[in-house]
Amino acid sequence: MFEFEPYAQRIGVSLSNPTKGGLVSLQRAQLATIAFENIEPFLGRVPSLEPADIWAKLVLQKRGGYCFELNWLFGEALKHLGFQAKPLLGRVRMGAPAGGIRSHFAWIVTIDGEEWLADAGFGGPGPREPIAIRDGVQTIAGTNFRFREDGETGERVLERQNPNGWFALFGFEGTRFAPIDVEGANYLCALWPRQPFRNSLRMSIRLPDEDVALLNRGLKRTGASGGNTTEIGSAEELAKHFVELFGLAYDDETVMQIWARLDEITKPAG
Repeated sequence: MFEFEPYAQRIGVSLSNPTKGGLVSLQRAQLATIAFENIEPFLGRVPSLEPADIWAKLVLQKRGGYCFELNWLFGEALKHLGFQAKPLLGRVRMGAPAGGIRSHFAWIVTIDGEEWLADAGFGGPGPREPIAIRDGVQTIAGTNFRFREDGETGERVLERQNPNGWFALFGFEGTRFAPIDVEGANYLCALWPRQPFRNSLRMSIRLPDEDVALLNRGLKRTGASGGNTTEIGSAEELAKHFVELFGLAYDDETVMQIWARLDEITKPAG
């Protein structure tokens, strides 16, 4: 189902060699053009992982998705370009001492004998560029990252340095998995109340000059000069941001469904 030329037009890149530079360009380009968003789960639907459906949604319809969709597309591009890539299924931590279910799908790419974590589907706090799987701090776009070995779980944990210290993003190890494991994780991510995607609207995009993130009605924009957060006050404003910031083509009916769901989850109790 994958065709490189329409994908390249969608993210604004040209054919490149399977080198570190090519991998960096590819990841940065997809992160800057295809938004992380959980609109399907937020509206009570399980995203389809059929290749034709992911292709239609992300490329033809110019919508976004979450890791299972975004990194499927990214992985197809990697394979088309000749990268040596293998999938991983990790446990998201987001600051917790241990991860939950294995719910994050990404790639390990080997270039000249060195392994790189390549990930176009984690959302806002993840690295903009692939990160070498080795010891030591690595600085990517002004932010420090590192891997830490967790002796209790056997996982290698990706951490980001925040102002108050190191913040665990997700952990992974070498356990093999089958496509059915990804299908099950997708189903749980979409519908299980203990996952964040059913009961909160989460979106992010890594534009060349700023990071943009949405959590329910709170819109945060962070650039070189700092960040600011504003509250979205109407469905019309939400639709405007969908197009102008996140590059999403959603129809008016869907926008109104999203706004009604936001009203449902944010209205005071009682």
